[in-house]
Amino acid sequence: MAHRSFLIVLSLCLLINTLGGCSKPTSNTGNSNNQTDQANADRAVEPGMEGAKDNADELETLVKLPYEPEDLVWKEFPAAADGSTARRVLAVFQFGVADAKKVVENASHVRPGSPVLLPTEKWFPKELITQTEVSGEEGIRATSYAADEFLNAPFSAGTLSRVDNTDFFVLEVFAK
Repeated sequence: MAHRSFLIVLSLCLLINTLGGCSKPTSNTGNSNNQTDQANADRAVEPGMEGAKDNADELETLVKLPYEPEDLVWKEFPAAADGSTARRVLAVFQFGVADAKKVVENASHVRPGSPVLLPTEKWFPKELITQTEVSGEEGIRATSYAADEFLNAPFSAGTLSRVDNTDFFVLEVFAK
């Protein structure tokens, strides 16, 4: 009888230790952005993703975002020390269907759209990279508009391009 009780207690201890080992490690930082921080850390590990961010609040300190993006990734590039290139921000985001339509309408009032072929970056969303690979072209087909609705000092020039047949936009702005 004592042998049987010992085996039950031992089995329970092993079960508790096994189940405890399956839980996720907890963070003692108290930071509510742990999942976002982990996503950014994972993104930074991927080749070509260095410096890519997905924080809309941080991007809004640089440019205006008239609508909440459903998907967002962006990079800031510093100006060259010799002045050969200006400081710039390159962002790729996806709006909902209604918001995408409003953005295009507003941008069209400033300047009609014109077709462009945008170069892809390794950190662009997978949907856009796949689209480029499938088409076999050297870039992403898009329609380019004035980016006036997004400009915020010191960024005073740029373009907003809507990727053909999607609700993805590529924003490129420059500080002069």
